[in-house]
This record gives sequence, structure tokens and C-alpha cells, in this order.
Amino acid sequence: MIGWTISAWAMPGCGRSPMPDLRGLLAAGAALLALLLLGIAIWLMARERGRKLRARVRDIGGRARSASDVPVETLPSIRVAAQSDRPFRQRMARLLGFNPELPEEQVLAWPVVAMLAFCIGLLGWWVAGFYLGRMLAFPMGVGSSVLGARMIFRWQHRRYCDALFKQVPDALGLILRAVRSGLPMAEALRSVARDMPAPTGPQFARIVGETAIGNSVDSAFLRLYARTQVTEYGFLAVTLGLQAQTGGSLGETLENLADIVRKRVAMAARAKALASESTASALILIALPFICALAMSLIRPGYLDTFWSDPVGFKMMVTGLTLMTLGALTIRWLIRRATED
Repeated sequence: MIGWTISAWAMPGCGRSPMPDLRGLLAAGAALLALLLLGIAIWLMARERGRKLRARVRDIGGRARSASDVPVETLPSIRVAAQSDRPFRQRMARLLGFNPELPEEQVLAWPVVAMLAFCIGLLGWWVAGFYLGRMLAFPMGVGSSVLGARMIFRWQHRRYCDALFKQVPDALGLILRAVRSGLPMAEALRSVARDMPAPTGPQFARIVGETAIGNSVDSAFLRLYARTQVTEYGFLAVTLGLQAQTGGSLGETLENLADIVRKRVAMAARAKALASESTASALILIALPFICALAMSLIRPGYLDTFWSDPVGFKMMVTGLTLMTLGALTIRWLIRRATED
């Protein structure tokens, strides 16, 4: 009954070839390529504008003229626009999951990400074309491309933040030992920036630079929390701010915070270990259909040729692979949410 229903549902397309129309494929590829080139052009324009601004700043510094020799109104502005001054770029970055504040988290260069997103969009357009038609499937292809780019950028961000999260106890322990030995907080942060490996070392070097120009330590850690969304650095910022206002022993405060953070990191590791069973079950469920198909092909050669030769069988195979991919992504999302919570 189920097989008859699927066959009846797929019957209107049984006279067509299972492979996509070449003309429609080229048209969709050209459209997606045009979107890709438009994004590259916008990025290059923004980069050129930033380069000109930096050149103007260097030119001003190289002149070495006092402000009294030059009228104030003739000096070019070197103000760097805040994130709120660029709402369109901020929305686009949020949509794609790209974090411009952390360029060091990018494992893949942006042309590679753009090419992978283009391939994902082309695949999404091809799959949706079986059910909606080639023209109506174009928005699905664009959506798949955006979703693919977002998944890649978010994966890079989570990978970077996980490495940063695992190094939090060591960084706090180093700060605590430096403070107890009599060093000031600025020197303790400088020692972390010098001795800790990436990614913690470069982030603390950035904090040292911010404090050197007059920012407070708690505000620098708040900005670190805003960039990485690592909750432990938010705890540290609030703790340092309260300690600066109320006074007390900084070493004791840092010791209590380090103990709490160490327990949180251990609990997160335990949650991932407990979720490994679910991950193994998901991998088995994903691999089982392919193992069965391989075994069936070895036992009875030619038994699965219907999925390649018949249009209805080909459409059923594409539907099954699509649903399997969506199921795998859903299981992965549920496991990640369970371990993060």
C-alpha cells in the first residue's frame, strides 16, 4: 500500500529523465554565481574603504605635525564606525553566522566557504526541482546556499569557542598564582597572554592592549564575552567589577571563581561523554541503509538498478536521501543543544 502510494505520487514525472535539465541547471548556476560575485564585490568595496582609511591614518601619523599648526576643521576624521553604524552589514553577518570580531576563528578562507555554499545551493536547487519545478526551486537553492554558509561559519565559531572554553581553568589558575605572588592584575594578564597557547593567548593579548589605552579590566572581559559568548568570561568580568567596587581579597575571589569554572568545565566534559551513546546510535542509523544496500547489491546483483534506471525509483531514492540528511542534521542539533544546556 505504501509503495503504491509513493508510485502514484511520483507518477507525473515518470516520463522525464531522472537527471536535471541542462539548460535549467546552467541558468540556476549562473544566477547563484551572480549572487556570489555580488557578495564578493560588496566585500571588496568594504575592504578597499577600510584600506583607504588606514592609509589616511598612517599619512596623518607620518606628518608629525602639531594640532596648533593645522586648523581643526581641516583634519580628516579617523573615527572608526561602530557596529551599530553599519546595520546592513551587521544583519548580513548575523544571518550568515559570521563573526567579524574573531577573524582568527576562520579555519577556511572565505572563497572556500563561498564555493562550498554555492555547491550546497546548487544541490538544494537540484533536489527541490524534482518537486517544485526548476524555476520555483530557485528560492530553495538560494536558501540552501545561505544555510550552508551559516552552518560552516557556525561550526568554525563553535570549534574556536570550545577550545577557548577548555583553556579557561588554566588561564584562571595562572592569574591566581600571579596575583598571590604579588604581581598586579595587569602583569598577571600579560603573563597569560605570553604563556598560554592559542586561542586564549591572543585574546588576553587583546585585553592587555585594551587596558593599556585606559579601559577597565572588567569592561575588557565583557567585550571578550560579547565576542566569544563564553559564559565563564562573563562571570570573570562581573566578579572583577564587583571586587573593584566593594574591595576585598582578589586572590580569594579568583580562587572561588576558578573552582566554579573548573567544575563547569568538568560537567560539560561529562555531558559530552554521556551524549556519546546518542552520537553512536545516530551514526549507526545513518550508516545502516548504505550497509544494507551494499549487502543487497552483493547478494543479488542488479536488484537495486531500478533506483537508477526508472524515473520513479530515482525520485524515491532522492527523497530518501533528503529525508535522511534532514534527520541527521536534526539529531546533531538535538545532541548539541542537550550538551550545551
